[in-house]
Amino acid sequence: MKNIKEQDKTKKYLCIFGYILVPLFFVILYFLMTETYEDLLQGNANANDSVGTIFQVIYNYLPRVGEFYQRIAVHFMTPQLSFGLDMIFRLITAMFASGVIYVSTAFVLGRRPRLQYKDIIIYLGIMLFIMISMFSETFTYRFSYANNYALGLLITVGCLLPFRINIVCDKWWKVVLALIGGFLFGTSTEIAPIAFLLIVVIVTIILLARKYITWKDLWRKYRLCTIMTIGIIVGLIFFNSNGGVGFRTTGGYAEVYDYVSPFGVLSDPIGVGRKMWEHLWYNIRYIFFAIPLMGVYLLVEWNVLKKEKKYFWWQFLLTIYCTVFIGATTVIAVHDDLYPRFMSPMFMAIVLASGLFVWRLMEYCKLPEKRLRKTAIITVICGAVMVIDMMWAFGRYNIRTAPQLDSVIYNPGQELEMGEIDGSYNMTPSIIFRFKQLPPFAWSDGTYEDAKFGV
Repeated sequence: MKNIKEQDKTKKYLCIFGYILVPLFFVILYFLMTETYEDLLQGNANANDSVGTIFQVIYNYLPRVGEFYQRIAVHFMTPQLSFGLDMIFRLITAMFASGVIYVSTAFVLGRRPRLQYKDIIIYLGIMLFIMISMFSETFTYRFSYANNYALGLLITVGCLLPFRINIVCDKWWKVVLALIGGFLFGTSTEIAPIAFLLIVVIVTIILLARKYITWKDLWRKYRLCTIMTIGIIVGLIFFNSNGGVGFRTTGGYAEVYDYVSPFGVLSDPIGVGRKMWEHLWYNIRYIFFAIPLMGVYLLVEWNVLKKEKKYFWWQFLLTIYCTVFIGATTVIAVHDDLYPRFMSPMFMAIVLASGLFVWRLMEYCKLPEKRLRKTAIITVICGAVMVIDMMWAFGRYNIRTAPQLDSVIYNPGQELEMGEIDGSYNMTPSIIFRFKQLPPFAWSDGTYEDAKFGV
């Protein structure tokens, strides 16, 4: 009896420590991170503007929810950590980033994470999977990425939960949250909400046609899902009704990325088709591994893990989502400097599919508690190493850049100026995970080769 109680305590403390590692990582990261050149430019440009004016500017440029937060955050942040509003915004960004991992875990488990070995394996496994990939740059490369896309990813994955977990709609505030969540999802990124909405509509039509559900069920059983879908539609209308859409899709922005106008299909269908085919292969070069990976998940779920087909259908829907997403990107060639942020919603679908697959295998194999404990210990150790690896690299860079920040000359509302920099200002990546941020004194030295992954 005594040994059982000691084992329970060990499990409890190990799991608590494991759950703490993710928010600890992001809090330390954003406390140590120095604002990058883009962050300083944005803060300088709107330094004399009110919050209301900044909102109006962003609405007329790109009314993405993360863009609003990013511009407001850098308006109050300082180049390096300071007490006050700067610290508050850094903590909020850490909360968003940590939330992505927690909500992703809840999606995989189909419930709230608990103090169990299997849960902590999934939780830290998702974190490690993201951080060893090039998409870790979405969280670590600069605040204009982290502030913007961490929030977008949190909303994206969060809006999947009512569809994964049939949450009972028994409170008025759940209806309000579902409507707001759907609206924010509709304004989160350009492609993800459209792909998601398309799949929801098609699946709903099929279920209605095959009489698995009725029209009344959409309100009685799946009220939150229905309300959230309405919110997504309203958000998409808001997102695409601003004056910046034309600027970003008729050459002012997108032409830089080899834009293919839909109207070009009428004048040169063969040429446009060829260009879109080239874009398809160009855009999947870093994420090609997902094709065999998702295929294996589907085959194993269908042929081996046959008992609960709901997991297979989730794998199938995530695969369809990835297909629709990559298909939508064929109108542009996603250059390397865009890749981690632009493709991150698709990568998160791959992360969720991988988490579901690992969870299903652990359930199917019925691993003994002893083996789960060893795996959990290894996962927690890897998580601790990740935190230390990041702290060492970002701590050194923070100290190194602090004396040189005086070279930044602010001109509120005008051009940002730079004095002379003493020595190299590029960051040396961390030893193990290759974590790195962009410098505060200029754009990255020309190429994406300085990033974690490059061509």
